[in-house]
Amino acid sequence: MTWNLTITTGKTAFASGDLAKAEYWFWESLKEAEVFGGDSDQVIETAELLAETLMQQAKYAEAEEMLLVLAEIKTRRLGAEHVRTAQTIVMLSELYYAKGEYARAEPFAVTGLKRYESVYGKEHDETVRVMSYLAYIYHAQGKFSQAEPFYDRAVQSRLKTIRENPTPAIQVMSGYAALLSATGKEDQANSILTYVQQQQEIMDNNEARIEA
Repeated sequence: MTWNLTITTGKTAFASGDLAKAEYWFWESLKEAEVFGGDSDQVIETAELLAETLMQQAKYAEAEEMLLVLAEIKTRRLGAEHVRTAQTIVMLSELYYAKGEYARAEPFAVTGLKRYESVYGKEHDETVRVMSYLAYIYHAQGKFSQAEPFYDRAVQSRLKTIRENPTPAIQVMSGYAALLSATGKEDQANSILTYVQQQQEIMDNNEARIEA
């Protein structure tokens, strides 16, 4: 089979939610991609998809190995500042966070955020997503003073789009409220939680109207 066919089959399986099948075909696609060279665009694309599929199945050891190799290839081929290199760095931070290895996740998240800010700008959705992630990583390690400014920045950005996309705003605001509560700032925490509850009620009412 050709690389085009195997990767297309894998993408179709992934889109349908059949991750085991997608993984099989992405492994097959990676074999086919080797004919283009170890640093080829085909290898990079396939490895990206395979790493994502492995992570979604919580196959962290295999995903980690894939992502570390992918980061090396991208740095060599595309450069350290390229957005696709940054995406792999961010995925490594997400992987270590999912494993509860927050100290290992932190430097990848810091690097990923800097590169996203450079490529996308500080207000881009992907930048704010990583910013929120870094706040969670600091929070999980008890580094409250480092987490707070990232929470604050993420909340301010998410509030600008809360009507169009409330879920990310509610998530980061809930985390921020938990941090404020843990640091004795109960009034601020309660104010945020009241707002979050109001937004959650709005979401629930909107869903109920749609279902009706």
